[in-house]
Amino acid sequence: MRASILTLMLLATHASAEPDKSGPGRFPESGSEEAWAKLPRENPQLPPWAKMLVGPLPRTTARMLELDYFHREKNPLGSALSSQLRWTAADALGSAYGKATAVADLRRGGAKEAALSKLAVKDIANADVKLAAAFARKLTLEGHAITDEEFAEVLKAYGPEKTTAIVHTVAYANFHNRIALGIGATGDPVPPIDAKFAPETLAKVPTPTRPPWDDLKSVKSDGLSVRVDWGQANAEALNGSLDQQKARKLRIPLPDRERIDALPPKEQESARRILWNTVSAGYQPDFTRVWFAALSCFYDEAKVDRVFTNSVFWVVTRTNDCFY
Repeated sequence: MRASILTLMLLATHASAEPDKSGPGRFPESGSEEAWAKLPRENPQLPPWAKMLVGPLPRTTARMLELDYFHREKNPLGSALSSQLRWTAADALGSAYGKATAVADLRRGGAKEAALSKLAVKDIANADVKLAAAFARKLTLEGHAITDEEFAEVLKAYGPEKTTAIVHTVAYANFHNRIALGIGATGDPVPPIDAKFAPETLAKVPTPTRPPWDDLKSVKSDGLSVRVDWGQANAEALNGSLDQQKARKLRIPLPDRERIDALPPKEQESARRILWNTVSAGYQPDFTRVWFAALSCFYDEAKVDRVFTNSVFWVVTRTNDCFY
């Protein structure tokens, strides 16, 4: 065995000492695809939600895999706290798959089995973690009811950067679990997939043909029962609430101007124009980028009617009593 290794080393040394400048190397070279075909490898298992979405939305699924990887592997809060927050949101929403995924991530991070039975807010021993988890649960179930004092507690314990990261983590957990619940994704959780998709590569991925949006006008359905309350009197009340919201003081200090100036031009423009984006891009630019990458890809691929999406946005925010 040692003789074989020594022989290979001598061949490599000899080849580098006396290169053949007249043509290719001494051994025949395979093409890249041919070379990979000869090497045994196994693609990572895709999560159930990705296997369901990749048909109608392949490019969006790719960006969602990147988003999922960032939140589970690159979250600046660390694996333990971010997984706890994702479990809390999943538990509040009744998402068994989301809870199982968070538990799997905690196990991969080295959590003891005894600790995995104490993820409910009431059972958490660490005061700061308990505070963040209680905030995450309330933000999931009744975010409009969070008081200035409750937010101030979180801000005092974690500071603006981590508080912004907590909000983004809970927001992602709500988004991801509602997707899984909406499409009925079930099954065993899988580790996050470290896959990078170049824009030029995704641009070549074909998207299924969409039926014309006008066809939806002929669709008839009883639909779901939702609280609407869009009468004139209610509209006036909403406008009054909006005026009150505009007059409120910020709960979190705005990031220093230097943080915004350091962003790429397009991100600077958005951060200066939209206040919540000022906070997000200023304190956690990576969270903001990976989210908008997925969102922009969805709009481009799905080609949804903007009147329809804005109407859905209104229904969701109205149902959640969100002033935004």
